[in-house]
Amino acid sequence: MDHIHNLDSYITNEGEAFESAADSEMVTMDLWVPSEFVTMHSIDPPSAPKRKWAELIPWILEDRLLQPIEEVHFVICGQNTDGQLQILVASQSDIQNWQRVAKNSGVAAQSMYPDYMALPYEEGRISVGWRDGSFIARFGAVDGFAASPDLAWTMIESLLEEDQGLRLSLSIPDTAIVPEHIVELADINNSELDWQFSQLPSQCNLLSGEHKAVSNIALLAWLPATLLGVISVLLSVIYLQIASANISGEISQLENRLSQGYSRLFDGRRPAPKDVKIEVDSRISTLFSQRNSLKSEPIAGLIALNQLMKGCGCQLSGLRLIDGTLVMQIENGAQLKKRRLNIPGYRVGITQQEGDDENAIELRLTPNKKGADQ
Repeated sequence: MDHIHNLDSYITNEGEAFESAADSEMVTMDLWVPSEFVTMHSIDPPSAPKRKWAELIPWILEDRLLQPIEEVHFVICGQNTDGQLQILVASQSDIQNWQRVAKNSGVAAQSMYPDYMALPYEEGRISVGWRDGSFIARFGAVDGFAASPDLAWTMIESLLEEDQGLRLSLSIPDTAIVPEHIVELADINNSELDWQFSQLPSQCNLLSGEHKAVSNIALLAWLPATLLGVISVLLSVIYLQIASANISGEISQLENRLSQGYSRLFDGRRPAPKDVKIEVDSRISTLFSQRNSLKSEPIAGLIALNQLMKGCGCQLSGLRLIDGTLVMQIENGAQLKKRRLNIPGYRVGITQQEGDDENAIELRLTPNKKGADQ
């Protein structure tokens, strides 16, 4: 979705020098078009059945139009609170020109709407925005206009005089272009319309009737490839049917191999082939949990002490964990006191226990911060 004035940014220099965007892949898009070329008319519903309204409306509006009715496109947008039909009118040539501009930019327009409908609608409020030196205004569910500043202020003042309860919101780049007496009445901000994220209206699509968006005829170029694809699928189906008997036997063999492979890796009951993956995931998850437990304190500290205390003849009489420090009461620690107390990632300290036994020691193992983080 974007404004038709922004489509220049979609033209690229890729491809052959004289290749048009229409010859490459088209991008489907909803487009906002300039409201200066679109008018809204209100008429009483014809007394004829609804199925005939499309034929009668051009003749009802003929006296209001500056062009012959065969050169104008009519879109029924709905009915207002007074029960009148709201008819959107645009020149056939303008719509065709917008479609041509879109095509030359590599865009396949699937819908077109007057750009004033990109403004937010709130009952009892006139919303005014700025676009390329012109004002766009919306004052109803489908009512609005676009005009130069001088003409726009005249039209806005006329609306305010007709209904003094109307509120006014202005989204403009500079308040200097707003008459002083309107500045006092309006809520003013400098936000810009984001054409790509504005909400599309549910009605008033100009690409209706004879202008309705159709599938790109360039798709016919894919017909040979599509036929080849269909033939390939049919041949594949035939091959699968022929090979189905062998496939069943191969599946059975694979299931047996899968179950046997599980038994070689893990103890316990052999699961059914369909449950092997679940069981393997569960076993691996358990093993990872066990490995993580071995790397956490105090288990990691006890494992680190293994080499230091190996063959020392010591007897462990007490073991505590105090504030992250492993405290061990050891009897017969004479050999341990003579060893080099160096364990990577830890601070090791040995003190004498209270009492007369000089070989009764207390060993403290504290992880270094770096070692603990690791």
